[in-house]
Amino acid sequence: MTGKFWPALFGAAALYNFTAGLPPLLIPALSAENLGLPPYDPQHIIIAQLAGMLICLFGIGYAMVAMGTPGGREIVVLGMIGKLGVILVVTGHLLWGRVPPGLVAAAGGDFLFALAFIAYLRKGRTSPFPA
Repeated sequence: MTGKFWPALFGAAALYNFTAGLPPLLIPALSAENLGLPPYDPQHIIIAQLAGMLICLFGIGYAMVAMGTPGGREIVVLGMIGKLGVILVVTGHLLWGRVPPGLVAAAGGDFLFALAFIAYLRKGRTSPFPA
């Protein structure tokens, strides 16, 4: 791993989150269809949009880490907790047999990023950039 690995990883995490978060935020009906979910009831659209907004918010955080913003380690801790939470929720629903394949694939990506975030945090670094 070089000094460019961590910024590239967190840049990729930001893009991943924007790719996942913008559709439910901007076009919730299409995002439900793409995940294999039934169309949202009108009163549930706001929940999809709020979820999309929060996913994008984490994407902004990962972009900040990629740019070397102070406090990046704390952002990574929150991101790791969020990604592990997604994995736990999706796994629970998988055990009940009620998860669309698209959501399983997205959780798989979160799992890989969670592993990378854990590796980053275990290195004890305070910034993705070498001093």
